[in-house]
Amino acid sequence: MKGKKVSADGMADAIIRELREYGQEVTENMKKEVQDAGTLCRKELRVSSPKLTNSYAKGWRKKTAYEDSKEIRVQVYNATDYQLTHLLEHGHVLVSCGKVRGTVGAKPHIGPAEEKIEKQLLKKTKIIVKG
Repeated sequence: MKGKKVSADGMADAIIRELREYGQEVTENMKKEVQDAGTLCRKELRVSSPKLTNSYAKGWRKKTAYEDSKEIRVQVYNATDYQLTHLLEHGHVLVSCGKVRGTVGAKPHIGPAEEKIEKQLLKKTKIIVKG
């Protein structure tokens, strides 16, 4: 709207048009930031994951689970050793021949990575919306 002359009758239409353009720009920038956040989360998990065989740490993947004109959902998951994610994150009991043999302590890596990336994405969101 900068530099454009608008009549009083066309003011409402001009405002609506500008708001739509702003909304579309914010949406596109946010989608890009969500994609970047997924990539950063995957990288963070590869670094912070337990590395007994390194297969688990290398197994982290990112994919776009859903996207339309106004929304995007990015999923970060372990493709190679998905069965271990809960056991490693929260710990577990060792059972052998039906008897409890001890416990394995938790090695939190998913929660901390998620929190870190969430904080970064929130900061970037504020910057994008403010323009």
